[in-house]
Amino acid sequence: MTSEGRADDRPAIISSYWYAFDWDVEAIWKLDLPVRTMGLADLLWHLDVPVWEDYRLTPRQVLDDPVRHAGEHARMLAADLAYPIDIFRFRSRWMILDGIHRLLKAHMRGHKQIAVREVPMTAIQYR
Repeated sequence: MTSEGRADDRPAIISSYWYAFDWDVEAIWKLDLPVRTMGLADLLWHLDVPVWEDYRLTPRQVLDDPVRHAGEHARMLAADLAYPIDIFRFRSRWMILDGIHRLLKAHMRGHKQIAVREVPMTAIQYR
């Protein structure tokens, strides 16, 4: 299996959300977008989505067993909360395009708010 996985191996939530459109994270970083704060509650659904290790590992599992998932746990600890999370409104949810490790770190530290940048629809290509 490739790092992206095959369509028939992906959880339904990954196929219906993350693979419904394309984005270039480096192009998004270059966008001059306003930063605002948002309640973490609107983004916490990401903690239960298997976004890592070929769609087998959720951010919540990393928090629950940091020794077993030491690599992702270290990435989360190294995440810099000074950078906002890039989000996009899709299918009635705020989706994180870049910043799941930052969300996890903010949640672990008990933050109630996080800095975000809302990515416009013009930066997204639907499949």
